[in-house]
Amino acid sequence: MMSSSISPENQDYEYEKNPDEHENIKHIPFFFLFLCTLCMCSIYANPTVYQSTINFLHEFRNSSESDYHEEIDNQYDPGKQTSRDVVVKYVYYLSNPQKESLITVTSVGTLIAAAPVTYAYNNMGFRRSFVMCAIISIVPALFYPNCVNAKTYLLAIILRILQGFSLAAFIPYVCKLSVFIPFDHIAVPIIVFAYSHISEIFVHPIVSHMAASSLGWHSAHYGAVITIAIIFIIFVVIHFDEDFKERATAIGFCNAMFEYERTRSRTFDLRIPYLSIYQDFRIWVILFTSFVYGCALQLFYQFGPTFFHKVVGHTEIFSAYLTIIAPILNLITSICSVYLYERLANSEQNKMRFFNTIAYGTCGIFLFALGFVDPVNYKYSVTFMFILASSLLGCSYAGHLRMNQIRSGHLHLFLLVNIFIVNSAAMFFSSLLNVLIADNTDYASWSTLFIVTAVFLIIANLIFFFFCSSERAPWAKEGYEDSSIQPYRDEPLPQFPL
Repeated sequence: MMSSSISPENQDYEYEKNPDEHENIKHIPFFFLFLCTLCMCSIYANPTVYQSTINFLHEFRNSSESDYHEEIDNQYDPGKQTSRDVVVKYVYYLSNPQKESLITVTSVGTLIAAAPVTYAYNNMGFRRSFVMCAIISIVPALFYPNCVNAKTYLLAIILRILQGFSLAAFIPYVCKLSVFIPFDHIAVPIIVFAYSHISEIFVHPIVSHMAASSLGWHSAHYGAVITIAIIFIIFVVIHFDEDFKERATAIGFCNAMFEYERTRSRTFDLRIPYLSIYQDFRIWVILFTSFVYGCALQLFYQFGPTFFHKVVGHTEIFSAYLTIIAPILNLITSICSVYLYERLANSEQNKMRFFNTIAYGTCGIFLFALGFVDPVNYKYSVTFMFILASSLLGCSYAGHLRMNQIRSGHLHLFLLVNIFIVNSAAMFFSSLLNVLIADNTDYASWSTLFIVTAVFLIIANLIFFFFCSSERAPWAKEGYEDSSIQPYRDEPLPQFPL
């Protein structure tokens, strides 16, 4: 399904060499790429806002009277054999399991939208497909606070799934990056996935302060909508380069604003050997390792605020600041690991094993230990171990993600999109495990979740250690013929052959 998303079926294994396109791109447009990354961060941040406001949905400090509605209930006293009317207060908000499940369903929308968004990118170009994802992100967020207050759980589920649709903006985003960035560079995976870490760093503290203020938790969702709208208005109206201005003069600004970017979107003249790729056992090793990485990362990012506040006992604001330590350290360790990777004298295979073991082994050990530490007596020890367990996951960029880059060669972009889909599935699986196993205030259930995640990490690292390879896959080499690719014909076969 995902393969058709990245490229049409053409004849050769080389990227299409468009002389006009490469002549126009004299240098890397850093500001434009920064703006695209900022747009992607804002889209990712919109669904993430809920992870921070969920703590405030359980507290009734801001406009507390509006958090309840009164109903009259008739109560019968069997002793006195009398009945009387009693005013009962009911909470407007959803139940705790319902609130937790609203985190889970977002990734379902991402998985559903991957193919349609890719189709839109192939037919509409980068700008229109990117802006479409922003609109899909904005509309549900406008109605979501009222929906939660009205206790319409089914509608809230639908809105969260629609918000998940917008995360598929990663596909046109990464395709656009591939136009300007050489995808054989070791730092590419860090650049491509940096938006998720950057969003987490800024979302949690800002949202927590807004939700704790007199504005209430609703203001955080509306603030995210306003932020996306402003960033994408700048994105749409910006002049890309002199060629755009010339095109706008010829066909009009509005037409050029969308049509021009379609001509500048990433075009391929390669035929992806799907069958050979998915029959390669080492590709499944990479995908499985990425899946476990995604599960562990989402445990820290999505449920960090809930764990720090409900289980460990920190305040909501302090929990938000504790949560952002993990993405900060992940960015630092990922950059440092890639830097050290290029300077170590060992073989490529051993270096990938080393860094992947640091990421998965350290995280697994600390998570396993967390399952046996009492947060009541060792509050700050649990906090430190939780943060440390998540901080070294960034070393995996020099581990399984580096192996993916080496093995896939010129098909690296296609495999990155596959990893994105796997990470979306991991987001769903991790959230589902949390909903089914972990209780908000019961550390025993959280310890079970930590141990299960630790076991997954250790198993994934052992599999990667034994099957790690620094060799280019045969299907990624020039001239490889795959049986899943239909032979090209200049003329179609007759419809009714004799």
